[in-house]
Amino acid sequence: MPRFYEYRTHSDRRRSGSYDLVPAGEGDFNFTRHPAGIIPEELHMHKKQTDYFAVVSGKVMFRLVPEDGKEEKFIMTGSSHKTLIVPPGIWHGYLAVEPSIMVFYLSRKYDPADEFRRKTDPSEWKLPDNDWENKNRVD
Repeated sequence: MPRFYEYRTHSDRRRSGSYDLVPAGEGDFNFTRHPAGIIPEELHMHKKQTDYFAVVSGKVMFRLVPEDGKEEKFIMTGSSHKTLIVPPGIWHGYLAVEPSIMVFYLSRKYDPADEFRRKTDPSEWKLPDNDWENKNRVD
């Protein structure tokens, strides 16, 4: 017999989303919408969880900072057709460059005790220029 599961929702100035859409399994499957240009206040990191991000539509800049501090920035779009895999121990965050939709999967159910945050300066989220964007697009 069919049944219904009520998933979590959350909205703030950076996103509106639906979380833990599929209750079966160990992980957390999510869907979010992002307005353009809302600068994140922080990066975050997990010690146990792996994050998987796919941009369904729009354009999103990701920032990754591993323990060695060598930051990577790149752009993913709805036409990238790639999933970004962020393992435990990597500081990460994203900025929607244009209105965007993402789906993402957490390897574990959301656990606030495994979410560590580090403040950032707004200047760290600036896109250098169109040339940089074209060179750092994941296609």
